[in-house]
Amino acid sequence: MTEVIVWSGWVGGLAVGLYALFQFIVSGKHLGVSTGFGNACSYFSKLSFFHKGDYENPNNWRLWFLIGLPLGGLLAALTSPGEITLSFSLGAMYDQVLPQALWAKGLVLLVGGVMIGYGSRLAGGCTSGHAIAGLSLLNWPSLLAAAGFFVGGIVAVQLLFGFFR
Repeated sequence: MTEVIVWSGWVGGLAVGLYALFQFIVSGKHLGVSTGFGNACSYFSKLSFFHKGDYENPNNWRLWFLIGLPLGGLLAALTSPGEITLSFSLGAMYDQVLPQALWAKGLVLLVGGVMIGYGSRLAGGCTSGHAIAGLSLLNWPSLLAAAGFFVGGIVAVQLLFGFFR
């Protein structure tokens, strides 16, 4: 069995914090991904929502930031020791509660992703936009949103693993 090597959480947190600071200093723009997702949707959707406001010019820095996220993950995988394996697995605990069939697990993850996207539009930004950029600006609505994300996540995990474990 291949040993899994996991980067330390403080390294990732430090990297995200430094990147958020670097991005703000260089561009004057705050970190977040939900607008980039909307920019990506504008290439595939004819809905007017995806062609006005922040989405009027789809080829902007947010779209490229969004594209860079999986590329950064690939770079991390390629520069880490061990074998690279593609998987829908989120870890042993989630494998216990998610469906085993690949199509069903993919469907659950897709529906979850759509719900997160819808929620981020309702909240006026995604978790990274509120919890990283908003908190760094001492924005009270972002503080409330981030607290809601954490409380909601804790409650959801407790319910999920309490019922299905």
